[in-house]
Amino acid sequence: MVEPRAVELVGMTQNPSRALAEFAATVSPAALQPEVEARARGLLLDYLGVLIGGSALPVGERAASYAGQAGPGESSVQLRGSAPASTAALANGMTAHALELDDVTNVSSLHPGVVVWPAAMAVVERAGGTMADLLAAGVAGYEVTMRVGDALNAPATYARGFHPTGIAGAVGAAVAAAHAMGLDADGILNALGLAGGMAAGSMAYVQNGSDGKRLNAGWAAHAGVVAADLAAVGTPGPPDALTGTYGLLDAVSDGPRAEDLGLLDPDHPALLDVAIKPYACCRYIHPVIDACREVRVSNGFRPDDLHRVTVSVLPGGGTIVAEPAAPKRRPTNRVDAQFSVYFVAAQALVHGPPTPDRFDEPHLSDTEVLRMADRIEVASHAGLDRAYPQRWGCELTAESVAGEVRRVLVEDPRGDPRRPLSDAELQAKFLAATEPVDAELASAVLHGALAAGLDTPVAHLARTDKAA
Repeated sequence: MVEPRAVELVGMTQNPSRALAEFAATVSPAALQPEVEARARGLLLDYLGVLIGGSALPVGERAASYAGQAGPGESSVQLRGSAPASTAALANGMTAHALELDDVTNVSSLHPGVVVWPAAMAVVERAGGTMADLLAAGVAGYEVTMRVGDALNAPATYARGFHPTGIAGAVGAAVAAAHAMGLDADGILNALGLAGGMAAGSMAYVQNGSDGKRLNAGWAAHAGVVAADLAAVGTPGPPDALTGTYGLLDAVSDGPRAEDLGLLDPDHPALLDVAIKPYACCRYIHPVIDACREVRVSNGFRPDDLHRVTVSVLPGGGTIVAEPAAPKRRPTNRVDAQFSVYFVAAQALVHGPPTPDRFDEPHLSDTEVLRMADRIEVASHAGLDRAYPQRWGCELTAESVAGEVRRVLVEDPRGDPRRPLSDAELQAKFLAATEPVDAELASAVLHGALAAGLDTPVAHLARTDKAA
C-alpha cells in the first residue's frame, strides 16, 4: 500500500473544500486506470452484496416500507422496487449498513461504501447513466469521504458523540452524486458545501443498540443526493464548509487534522486503501477474531481449558466495544452483540469466526459463549497503539487452567489492504450474503458488477419493478 502524498493540481490555490471539488471533477469516466476500475468494481460488488443481504433483516424491511410510501421513482430500492432518488439512497444506505459487513477504512474509521454507492447509483440510474459513470462517481466520492474522514480524526469525533460515517459520508455522497450529474468543480463545491449543513450522525445508538446507526449511513446518502440536486439548480453553498468560519471539522471534532484534506494523489486514489470486512461486526474486533482463530487451531484446543484470555483493544475503539464491561458481556440485541469484544471473542473461541446469524437469538443466550465471555479481559498494547490508526492489530494472551500461556500477535486483520481478501473470497462473501435471500438476483448482480461493459446502463444491474 502506498502512503498518499500531497499534490497540487494546476490552479489549486484555493481553500481545502475547493481543492477537493476540483480534484473530484478531474475523475474521468473515460480514463479510469485498470487497477482503479477493478477495485471500484470489487467495492461495488461488496456493497451490492450487503444491500441484498441486509434487505432480509428487519431494518431492511422497514427501510423498504418507508421508501414505498414515497411511491415509485427512477431509482432502485434494494434492487427490487423503486423510489425517488433521494429516498432510494436513504433506504439503500440503511439496508446495506444492516449486516455490519460493509467496507471500512483504517485512518478515518468509517464506512464509505454505504454512503457513496447508494447516492451515486440512485443518481446514475435516474439519469440513465452507465457503469463508467457510476464507477467514476464512486472513485470521487470515496476520495472525499476518506479525506474528510481522516481530517475529522475519528477518536476525537467519537469523543464529541458523532459517527464519522454520517459526517464525512454526507459530504462524500454529495460529491459522488454531483459528479454523477456531470456538475463541474463549482457545482461540486456547492454540493459539498450544502451537504456540510446536513451532515449528521449521533453515536447515541449505543444506548440500546438502535438502528439509528443504520440511519446514519442512509441519511448521509440521502443528504448527498439532496445537496447535489440543489447544486444542480444553482443553489450556492458556503465556499469552505470544512475549514472556514463555523466549518464542519471544528464543529464535530475535538482534534481535527485539516492538513489531511490535502493528501490527494491522482495515481493512488483513496479507494485502493479500503478494507473489506470478512466478519459481520465492528471492525475494531476483527483483529481480535483473527487472533482467536490462531488460538483455536492449536492441537488439542478445547475452550474449557482456557482460564483467562486477554485481548488488546485499540484506543479508538475501547469505549465502543469494551465499555462498560458488564452489559457488553451480555448483549441483548444484534447491534449490542456486534459491538461487544467480549461476546465476539467468546464466539470465535467457542464456535469459530462468527457468521452473520451469530448475532441474534438463540446465540445471544448460548451458555457456553457467555461463560467464555466472562473469561475475556481487555488491555492495551503500546506498540499496536502507536501503529494505529494506519494499522489495526491485536495481541492475545491465552492462559490455560494448567498454567500454560500462549501469545498471538496480529498486526493487520483479514481484509485490510495489507491482507486483502482474494477475488474468490470476495465473491464467496457476496454469495453467502445474497444467495439465501435471492439466488437469481445474486447471480445477475455478480456478473453485472464484475463483467458488465463500461457502456452498460446501470439500470441493468437492478431488477427493478417500477410498479413496486
